[in-house]
Order: sequence, then C-alpha cells, then structure tokens
Amino acid sequence: MSGKSAEEAFNRNMKKLSEKEREVIEKLYLEGKTIYAASKELKISRSTVRYRRHKAIEHLKREILNDIGNLGIMLSLRGW
Repeated sequence: MSGKSAEEAFNRNMKKLSEKEREVIEKLYLEGKTIYAASKELKISRSTVRYRRHKAIEHLKREILNDIGNLGIMLSLRGW
C-alpha cells in the first residue's frame, strides 16, 4: 500500500469513528497529548479518555481488517 493510499484509508476510517472517539484519537496520537492533557482539554475524566481510546482502536482494527479482507478478495478475483 502506498503512502497516499494508506493516508486515504486512515482518513476514511477516522471518519467512521464517533466524534467523541475521533477527538480523543486526534488529541492523543495526532497532537501527541498525554491522557491527562487530553482529559483537561476535552473536559472529561482520564478514565473516559482511556475508554474512548480503547473503543476507537477497536473500531479502527475492525475497519482495517475489513479493508485487508476486501483487498484479498480483489486480488483473488484478479488471479493473484
């Protein structure tokens, strides 16, 4: 997968998250905030940040596995 298609897949899957999950992922991983800093900025508890992070990562895993499965189907249809 090229860098551009990986970025497109990431952006597509991020859009599938709930707004609350997405904002936690953005704070923690795109902005590099700590759980403590993210909780203060979002005005939620640290346990809520951890819970939303966990749920978001589970959603992203499912979507990525789905993308991989679809890629395998496409490749098998092409005879690879």
